[in-house]
Parts: sequence; structure tokens; C-alpha cells
Amino acid sequence: MEALKDQVSEGSVTDQIAQEQQGNSGHGAGMLNYKTLRVLEQLVGTSAEQTAETGCGRSTILLSNLSQRHQVFCLDDSADERSSVAFFRNSVLTNQARVATHFGPTQIVLPAFEHNGLYDCVLIDGPHGYPFPDLEYFHFYPRIREGGILAIDDVNIPSIGRMADIISEDDMWDVAAVSGTTVFFRRTHAPTTSPVGDEWWAQGYNRRRTNVLDFQLQDGRERKAFVGRYRNRTLRTSIKRRAWRLLEGTSFDRRESVRLSR
Repeated sequence: MEALKDQVSEGSVTDQIAQEQQGNSGHGAGMLNYKTLRVLEQLVGTSAEQTAETGCGRSTILLSNLSQRHQVFCLDDSADERSSVAFFRNSVLTNQARVATHFGPTQIVLPAFEHNGLYDCVLIDGPHGYPFPDLEYFHFYPRIREGGILAIDDVNIPSIGRMADIISEDDMWDVAAVSGTTVFFRRTHAPTTSPVGDEWWAQGYNRRRTNVLDFQLQDGRERKAFVGRYRNRTLRTSIKRRAWRLLEGTSFDRRESVRLSR
């Protein structure tokens, strides 16, 4: 991972956002903390031509100042009391002229969107349920330039952490930084996996876990899974844990029948 300074220069956009938001409770969807925002600012720099994110908030304010054009894909919650959209739109720091907002579920909006050019940075922080973050990655990964940044938030959620694990072992990406529950990847010079192909056997995550084919990696290297870092922050209640233990050793069909019978 890249060596990053603990603090950014005085007068950085992140520092300005922190100062403006003093005493502000934020918005309802949750936000990147300032440490993570500083990492994002350092990695993206100030010369980005185009960036994108799913979801919105503090990151929208930041990226509108770092990029000439920032694409935002999110739901329109303007009518909500703690609206994420109103949060960035009401900030005096948001460069409104650089922000293009595309409202609607990303599951619908992204497949129909016509991208113009490559992205210097993409932040995935939209719907969190499986497989929706994976779908967002699918629509963005071929359009991130070499050297560009892919940020994935909330890797403490098991399904998102697994996606980050798979990406981290792909030749297309290097892990640039980890801050809290956000992982930052930098696009390498490796060829782009065809979005209409297959080639699962060429992907690092599969090569390292295949023991019957001659393309298995021999490096023996292992890295603790991202989701493993947050194992103690389980989202399941003790009741659910006990119920799961009772079902261990049974078939998936049996587990499903028990679930449906409740």
C-alpha cells in the first residue's frame, strides 16, 4: 500500500468541510469520516477530470472540488428530514456546476447510463445488499483509467468484504490504502477483464484457490480477508447465532425449509 501522510496540508478541502460541518449532525445515510475523506483527497489529488460515486454526502462535496466533472448516482431523498442530497446541495463548499446528479436506483440507472470518457476515481457506496455493489462494480470497472482510484465503502459487511477480497487479488488492482471500513484500490496497467467474457481461470482469487488445475498460483501468499477485520462487529443477534449453530451440518435445502417454515 502507498505511504500516506497522516495529515493533509492546511486549507485542504477536507479541513474546510470539517470546519463548515462543526455541530452538524449530518444526514441519515451515514458519511465517510474525516480521516477517510483525507485519504480520498490525497489519492485523487486536484487534477481529476471526471469522477463518480454511488450514494452522496461529504464525499460529494469533496469530489466536486477535486474533479472537473463529478457524476452522482443516488436516490432523491430531498423530501427527507435528514436528506443526503440536501446535505451536499446546501453546503457552500459544493461546486454545484461540476456535479451531475442522476436520480434513481443504481440497479436501473447505471445500466442505462451512457458514460463519456474514463474516470479518475469511482466511489462505490450505494445500495449495500448483495449483489448490488457487485453490479455497480461491473458497470464502472472497465471505465476507470490506469492509475485511477476505486474506493469501496463498508467492507465490514460480509458480502461487500468478499467483493473487496476478490478485487484485491485481481491483476487490475493494487490496494492503495485502507481507512476504517473503506478500501482504496489503484488501477494497474494490467489488461481489462472483458465485461462480456469469462476467463475466471485468469483471475487471481480463483487461481489461488484452485488445487486441481495447472494454473494454480504457487506463491503461497495469503492476506487476511477484509471481512475478517470486522468479525467482532457482527450484525447478527445472539438468537440468530444460536439458530445458525443448530442448523450447522444440515443441507442448504434443510436450512431454507426451516427458514420458510417460520
